[in-house]
Amino acid sequence: MERMTWANRITIGRILLIPVFLGVLLYYAKTDRAWEPDERLRLAAFAIFLIAAISDGVDGYLARHWNQRTRLGTLLDPIADKLLVFTALIVLGMVHFRTLPEFPLWFSLLVISRDVLLAGGALLLHYLHHHVEVRPHWTGKVSTCFVFAAICAALLKLGWTEYLCWIGGLFTFASAIFYIRDGARQFNASEHSRPLSK
Repeated sequence: MERMTWANRITIGRILLIPVFLGVLLYYAKTDRAWEPDERLRLAAFAIFLIAAISDGVDGYLARHWNQRTRLGTLLDPIADKLLVFTALIVLGMVHFRTLPEFPLWFSLLVISRDVLLAGGALLLHYLHHHVEVRPHWTGKVSTCFVFAAICAALLKLGWTEYLCWIGGLFTFASAIFYIRDGARQFNASEHSRPLSK
C-alpha cells in the first residue's frame, strides 16, 4: 500500500474544495439573479479558487523536491487540476451573471474540448502502442496561465476578462495543434519501428 504523502493530502484537499467552490459560486448566482448579489459569496468563491490553484504548485513542489512522487499522486493531480478548471469554465460560461463580466462560452468549450481531445488521443496511443511520452510545450503553459487569469478576472469583476479569454484562446488553439502534431509523430514513429508481421 502506498504511503499517504503531504503532496497527496494537498491534492485530495484540492479535490474536496471543488464542490465547495461550485456551491458558493452557484449561491452567488442565485443572489445575483434576485438583484441582491452577495459579494461575500463572490469573494469567497475567488478565494477558494485561488487557494486551490496555489495548492497545485505546492503539491508539485513537494512531489519533486521532497521525494513524494507516488502513483496515486500522478493519477490524482491532473484529475484535480482539470476538475477545478472545468467546473469554473462551465459555470462562468453557461450560467448568466448579471453583475460579472461577460465570459465567452466559446472559450470554455475550446479549453474543455482541447483537453478532452488530448486525453482521448493519449489513451488511444497508449492502447495501440503501450507508450505515450507527454512533452510539455510552452504554448500549453501560457494557455494555462491565461485560463486561470481569465477565471480570476471574471470573479474579481475586471473589465478586461474578455481580452484574457481571446489571448488564452489563441494559445489554447496553438497548444492543441502542437500536441496533435506531436501525437501524430509518436504514432508514425511507433508504426515504423514495429517489426513486419510474417
